[in-house]
Amino acid sequence: MKTFTTLLILIVTSFSFAQSKENIEKFRALEPDVWLGIWDRENSSKEIKIDSINYNEIPKSLDFKGTVVEALKWTDATGENILIQTVTGNFTWLDYEKDSTDYMLQDKAELYAYLFTKSNTEQEYKKKWRVYDYIECFGVDWFIGFTPKATTVTDLDQDGITEIAIPYVLMCRGGMDPGIMKIIMFEENTKYAFRGETMLMCGSENAYGGKYEASSNLEQKPSFNAFLKQHWNRNKCEEGKYY
Repeated sequence: MKTFTTLLILIVTSFSFAQSKENIEKFRALEPDVWLGIWDRENSSKEIKIDSINYNEIPKSLDFKGTVVEALKWTDATGENILIQTVTGNFTWLDYEKDSTDYMLQDKAELYAYLFTKSNTEQEYKKKWRVYDYIECFGVDWFIGFTPKATTVTDLDQDGITEIAIPYVLMCRGGMDPGIMKIIMFEENTKYAFRGETMLMCGSENAYGGKYEASSNLEQKPSFNAFLKQHWNRNKCEEGKYY
């Protein structure tokens, strides 16, 4: 009996040590940022000095969630601006049935974008707006993320106040259906949007998908609408992307 007890202790100790070592290795591998090349330099304004900043250059007072994939800093008529784009990665989510304790395990991932602004008379940055979206999926091909080299900072109406356009995609599919695509644009606190689907088999006679609908407030902003239409066509194709 003593031998069995000793053996059991050794097995449990070895298992616990292996688990602890594995957890330590995972902990050491954690990174607060994963730079994915989200900023579209070519189609952003050339008159505005836009800088990509490192994680340790982000003010510690800024409150945001997720792993940073891009952080940009620039100045316009409103003051100093910091744009932070993040993703959470995949995690398990309990999808409860309505009015029940029964649930199904689902995969979930979230996406965030934040704009923080500090005027010339202020000492601290304040959050101006936040973009949030998510995907819930189970057992099929799924993804949420920002479109590579597609986030732009512009001043299309030349009023000194920048516009930020952020394209991203959401996918939950088991076949060859197009994914969901959105471009969210902000000028100050006003939001404009193109929403639709990605395009597959681009450049061929069998190409499909790629349709969109524009938010109604773009009717009063023809320069924004024209830019977003071109931006949509530049980024709608899935081919060559990491998703």
